[in-house]
Amino acid sequence: MNKRVMESLIKVGALDSLGNRGALLQSVDRILSLAQREQRLRESGQSTMFDLWGEAMPVPLSSLELEATDIPTREKLAWEKELMGVYLSEHPFSPFANKIDSGTLCGQIDAELAGQTVSVAGMVASVRYLFTKDGRPFASAVLEDLDGRVEVMVWTKVYENTRDLWQEGNILLVEGKVRLRDDRVQLNCDRVRHYQPEAAEVEAVVTAEAGEAPVGAEEAVANTAPTESRRLVISISQTSDEARDITCLDRLLDILRDFPGQDEVSLRVTSEEKVINLKLSDIYTNYCPELHQRLVELVG
Repeated sequence: MNKRVMESLIKVGALDSLGNRGALLQSVDRILSLAQREQRLRESGQSTMFDLWGEAMPVPLSSLELEATDIPTREKLAWEKELMGVYLSEHPFSPFANKIDSGTLCGQIDAELAGQTVSVAGMVASVRYLFTKDGRPFASAVLEDLDGRVEVMVWTKVYENTRDLWQEGNILLVEGKVRLRDDRVQLNCDRVRHYQPEAAEVEAVVTAEAGEAPVGAEEAVANTAPTESRRLVISISQTSDEARDITCLDRLLDILRDFPGQDEVSLRVTSEEKVINLKLSDIYTNYCPELHQRLVELVG
């Protein structure tokens, strides 16, 4: 076995039972040297005191102390993906998956959502850095979570202000409009930032089914921590009465406009066991008890 093969086996975890990958990689030369020395000893026919006991007594190898050096999980996973084509230990997005509020997943973005604005979190699996015909830079990235992947187009205006974010392995929260181009679904990025699960915990949430009182709305107001800018998530369920739903949404938008502010607004629409997260990119409100009461009166 040569050094390159040994390093590859260590990187994909095949020798994890012998020690951590960082320590083994730092000791590759010593490990190979020891193995070669033992092999030469056996081939030369030289015997040791242990040979007097025959096969019943195992011949001990020389001791090899490994340094306590480990490798970051992110780097280990990158090795696995590079050498095996898959993640063996875990997906890099796994630690974030359970912290996502039930919004849109990468695998849920399909042709049915064309023209709609969605918010999705995922890992940058790959990036292509490109230029328009007139020489302006843009990027085409693949965003991936445990459910699937989606192509994200980052056009010049957004890309120039966020180019440092578009690196493989970064965990991002992307907001944009779904487009269908040549039978291929794409997400045109309007906003992007590093995904921070803790930010979702301070959101003000109003949960309601169209035509019914919201569940836990009062607790949402009481437990919402004060922040400079929050995100109001209004969860509603689509009913069989389309006209009624449209009227309800129109009145909802009017109420939100009556309370202008800096808080973002998203609609979480449940329809036929499918949840769609819609970002209202043109509406910013000021979430307060009075607004909360107006929402309760609308859907109650």
